[in-house]
Amino acid sequence: MDYLRRGQVIKTTHDTRYGVTSLYPEEADAEALLGLVRGYWGIEIKQHYRRDHTQREDHCQVRDSIAARNLSLMRSLAIFLYERQRAKPHGKRSLPDWLSHNHRHPSPLINLLAAGALP
Repeated sequence: MDYLRRGQVIKTTHDTRYGVTSLYPEEADAEALLGLVRGYWGIEIKQHYRRDHTQREDHCQVRDSIAARNLSLMRSLAIFLYERQRAKPHGKRSLPDWLSHNHRHPSPLINLLAAGALP
């Protein structure tokens, strides 16, 4: 890993990481294991990017565990509803656009949820 200061490499370090797997040696050479680890973190980053950056979950200052869990469920519901409407012809193409539209005009979404009909 290179450490930079003002665009210049000031220090280089090498790390050794160990992991446990159920794969046989012929199934898991170094390149295959690296691909598996990168694939895992790719999914992790993709799933949490929306929560961390679009919904600013990391900036939430709620400390009560029940309230935090409920807010997390609401964020998950928002992502689910966004994904459902995105495939439609007039669906919003980005989560921030969809969120702002529903903040400005909440009635249609509230009516859908109250009627039990998901978009």
